[in-house]
Amino acid sequence: MKTFAIVNRKGGVGKTTTAVNLAYVLATSCRLRVLLVDADGQANATQILLPPGEYAGLGALLRGLSICYDELVKQTDVPGLDVLPASADLWALDLEADKGAHTYSAVMNMRDALEEDGAYDVMVIDCPPNLSAACVSAILASDAVIIPVLSDACSSTGVADLVEQIDSLRYIRPEIRVAGVLVNQWHRSPVVEDSVAYLREEGLVPVYDTVIRRTDKVPESSWARMAVQAWSPFCSAARDYRAWVAELAAKEGIQYGQA
Repeated sequence: MKTFAIVNRKGGVGKTTTAVNLAYVLATSCRLRVLLVDADGQANATQILLPPGEYAGLGALLRGLSICYDELVKQTDVPGLDVLPASADLWALDLEADKGAHTYSAVMNMRDALEEDGAYDVMVIDCPPNLSAACVSAILASDAVIIPVLSDACSSTGVADLVEQIDSLRYIRPEIRVAGVLVNQWHRSPVVEDSVAYLREEGLVPVYDTVIRRTDKVPESSWARMAVQAWSPFCSAARDYRAWVAELAAKEGIQYGQA
């Protein structure tokens, strides 16, 4: 089972949009069994893919209140796509004094159980904009980290710091790697093209050839609480996400119907 963590300490760079559309395309176009884990206390991915409600979700797993993933995972309306939801209690987790090693290993242990059961082909984890306990647990469970960025200076120059922090976790799980940087909200202008060129020339981590173009259909889809693939499947961003997933699949050895 392939596991991807979508990570950036900066907010508003398209982590949730990336996670939701990656999971959606893998489930629909690639016919894979996908679990999307919402590790962000804002629970935006949960709100997009599941009906309103109270969910125990990831918070219960990280606190050791539930050790069986099938008690927490919810089916979506998208065939092949399930969600382990988030809830607001994830915010409080970092303030709790009784966190133990199980908090940081919980998602890794769940991944091992999923692999043993053959439950899913791919797990996608939407991480919060900070290195919280939930985010660290997600990174430790991942095979590869994907870093969405915008074309501003803070996003571009902050990649190096994030990569360094991810590297610091390799003493626990040496095989963690950064799969690549995904440029979101791309549009034709000198500053955007210079920012992308900076990321590619810096060469610290790979930058995907595919960029996601800016379109109003993405914020529209968030208001509609739908994946942009469902809201406007032929808009530029939806087509770009499908092209990016094809690029990712080729690089990560993911085949149609088989991860």
